[in-house]
Amino acid sequence: MAAAACVLAATSVPAPAKTVRVFTVANRLRTADIVSYQTFRDKMFAMMDAAFPGRASLVQAGVDDVASHIQPADPLAPPDVLVNFPEDVGLAPAFIGSRGAAARAASLSSQAYLSMFNTYQKPIRFYRALYRAHPADIPAQVVLGVTDTVYRAFYETFRDLAMTYGVYVSAGANLPEARVVTQAEDPDTYDALIDPDERGVRNYVYMATSPIVYNSTFLFMPDGEVFVQLEDGSVTSAPMGTGGILRGTTNKVYLTPPELQLLKLSDAPIDEFDVLDTPLGRLGFVISKDAWMIDINDRLAARHAHLLVQSEAFSTWAFQEDPWDPDIFKQGGYNNLQKHADFLYNVAPSLTGNLFDVTFDGQSAILGKAAKGPLGPLDGTNAWIGQNPVGGFLAVAPWVVPDPGIADPLLTLAERRAALVADGVKLLPGSGVACPDPLAWGPCENGYRESVLWADLELPDGLDVLTAPDSTPPVATSFGPSVQVNDEDDSSPASQSAPRIVADGDRLYVVWQDTREGRDAIYAAMSADGGLTWTADVKVSDNAPGSTTELLPSMAFHRDPKTGVATLYVAWQELAANGVGSARVQLARFDEQLTKIGGDVRVDDADGVGKWSPLVTTVRRKGVPLVVWVDERDLGPEGSVFEHLRVARSRGRLGSDGRPQPAFRPSRLVVRKKELDPLAVGLANEWAPALVRADRRLALVWLDYRDYNWDVYAGVSGRSGLRFKPRTGLRLDDSQEFERLNSHPAVAYDDGSGTLIAVWSDQRERHPDTDIFGATSTDR
Repeated sequence: MAAAACVLAATSVPAPAKTVRVFTVANRLRTADIVSYQTFRDKMFAMMDAAFPGRASLVQAGVDDVASHIQPADPLAPPDVLVNFPEDVGLAPAFIGSRGAAARAASLSSQAYLSMFNTYQKPIRFYRALYRAHPADIPAQVVLGVTDTVYRAFYETFRDLAMTYGVYVSAGANLPEARVVTQAEDPDTYDALIDPDERGVRNYVYMATSPIVYNSTFLFMPDGEVFVQLEDGSVTSAPMGTGGILRGTTNKVYLTPPELQLLKLSDAPIDEFDVLDTPLGRLGFVISKDAWMIDINDRLAARHAHLLVQSEAFSTWAFQEDPWDPDIFKQGGYNNLQKHADFLYNVAPSLTGNLFDVTFDGQSAILGKAAKGPLGPLDGTNAWIGQNPVGGFLAVAPWVVPDPGIADPLLTLAERRAALVADGVKLLPGSGVACPDPLAWGPCENGYRESVLWADLELPDGLDVLTAPDSTPPVATSFGPSVQVNDEDDSSPASQSAPRIVADGDRLYVVWQDTREGRDAIYAAMSADGGLTWTADVKVSDNAPGSTTELLPSMAFHRDPKTGVATLYVAWQELAANGVGSARVQLARFDEQLTKIGGDVRVDDADGVGKWSPLVTTVRRKGVPLVVWVDERDLGPEGSVFEHLRVARSRGRLGSDGRPQPAFRPSRLVVRKKELDPLAVGLANEWAPALVRADRRLALVWLDYRDYNWDVYAGVSGRSGLRFKPRTGLRLDDSQEFERLNSHPAVAYDDGSGTLIAVWSDQRERHPDTDIFGATSTDR
């Protein structure tokens, strides 16, 4: 076969873009800032505005602000502004007021919550009566009981910041959905929920409309409304467009152990997680742990997220040398930003400070793609502490002391980290090292630093991330010159992604995801000469152009060994017409000339639920099509939704053309039994399937979160392809590290030796880099 390198070429016409000035605002937790609603409000306004009265007594010296870098103070500033506060910036305000006074004086979080349980008895009893299934855990009852307090402090403050400065503001809090109830409307509810400090002053309360509390990010718009994208993709706002219901913009899916075990928060349904198509651009909000999760990032990449907002309340930073927490942090947003082509920027505002015996630390950062070229010496702007320089840092907050490697480049990494830890442990509660004044920062108890960072980011106006033409001459390779597969599309900017290829001798077939219709659609092309030339693009589906979002295609080719009849199968997932929400898995058939045979065929058997990552193959001599996909029909506790693998096979009857007729049987679960880690009860997800024919059977490899880690599992089917064994799946990776992050397995089978080989990206050592691990089996 002739040597050729085949590429999908995006248009060379740059897509329209807008400049968005993006900020991170990271306050340090301080008891003095949560004495009252006014003290909390003053703190947040002072962080925003250097001209705020008395700022010197509220914010650390040398901290930048937002107001001086936006219009009207800066007339040259872009009009689009996004200000990002950290995850859990709304946590400490729960302890505001006289009811929180004893809690604020506590040294342990358990003591604080016990105190709040006593002082919040009226709202706690109210919610017990309203929601019979309310949990008995004290912290969980307190979290629901403080709904009015937190909405009053958090919601009103950040709403007013957005309105006062005419900007978009994101901020995080643990809250249920709620609505405003006035004293005149319902005196009993008002009496049960009103803060005694504001009785007679405030004539309304915020009442939880659900007992389910999420870790939420609220995106406040310049008019004070909260940006809301509904399940059907339409955009509205809260409370005006939600019937008076207040809710966050997005909710955290993967919770940490303290959130699950102490606060009893709920894992958000993953089927509600999506890219937000905002006036600023296509945003993906990944709240802390979500930034590490394989399925979350794959979903955002498939739907063209361009800016990821990674709000953080990271617990540690430099309290121990191994594992090194900035390395763990780098595994998340930074690594995924470099990995996915459509991800352009990551913005990570990080909360700092001690709250009772709980610590929060981190260096806020604004990140872009790492460019090739010299990195220069370590200087505090090109790495987090205790790391070597890397590209991609647009702005990074300083830590309490500079990295000693800046002053002494001869220090080893281990020596630098040891010196940083010696200072870091002095920040801890009870360290005994007092700070010289309440706003001081440095190696002393609660001496964390505050920061405000900003950068101007160019965000595409639409789906496509397109670049100017590459004017450099081609580079000679052993494969020969690259050949463009898709049609030239310079006159109509579009991008191509997710290509898949199969071969039958010199015939090659390529299928891909394409944005030429204004939505993602599936297109294909064929080469009859080993990839030297290609046919015109062929639209795969029967959908009218631009009517349906089509994603993540896969292909299988079968030639009947007796009749020689050839069939190309293409499977893909569809989303609802607006590009979000649930839809279906579809299959199309083509002959070897890439002429379509019949119409599209639906593979899945459940309406109203999401499906992802379909893989098609064939079984039996006749080449009966079989499809495996990730399905969201199975429900977990408190409304959570599982990602579970399902398989469906055509019935196999032959048509008059000698090809199997694609009429699919009801689907089956791949994994039929699981033992779950208690932390994964609402998160027992399966993702990233890889499939190969192994003799007359099928081998399936996937990622599985049943143990609160992304582990690699496998199963082998019988000849039917419908029942995989063992019924639990068989774990392949062998690491015991907590929070393992394996990703994207691949699998192959050697017919001669009967050896099955699986490989995957493995991040078992909690370092920022990954390795490729593999496992083999010769058990036929």
